[in-house]
Amino acid sequence: MVMRSSAQSVSKGGARKGVLFLLLLMVLSVLSVNIAGRQISFIFLPLIAVYLWPRISSPIISIIFILLFGFVLDILSAGPLGLWSLIFLSVFTLIRPQGRIKPLIFMPAFRLWILVLGLAFIAAYLLGWFAMGHRPDIWSLLYQAAAAIVFFPIVYGVRHLGNNLLSDSDIGGL
Repeated sequence: MVMRSSAQSVSKGGARKGVLFLLLLMVLSVLSVNIAGRQISFIFLPLIAVYLWPRISSPIISIIFILLFGFVLDILSAGPLGLWSLIFLSVFTLIRPQGRIKPLIFMPAFRLWILVLGLAFIAAYLLGWFAMGHRPDIWSLLYQAAAAIVFFPIVYGVRHLGNNLLSDSDIGGL
């Protein structure tokens, strides 16, 4: 009988699931929709993937991928280089998914998501103002944050469904 140590089970596939989830949401984030004459983009969607990062992933590998995807999002959104990387890493450090013992339950996760999104909103506004030399459009950021709040339950449900379909019961899921 072969016994696996906890370090082996921690690094088995967690970062790969997080990267795929982040890539999917990043592709969706560059889309924009015209609603009632306003262009609404979904720039905060990849932040949901960072917030719901798998707890079974290796922290170092996760940080490297989150940093790289932040730079890619900066390039795709034509924003200041390093803005989203800094926000992603701040959120990842704040929530410390590798320190969670249990999977997230929806209502506490939703309340914490609103708090994390609020902090990311303030950081995006202030850092964007500092980097660009002028204030970003606050209404545009508010609409994007509202879209992220609306889409959180959908993304959470898709993640939960994917977790049930793709995870191995031995390694504890996302």
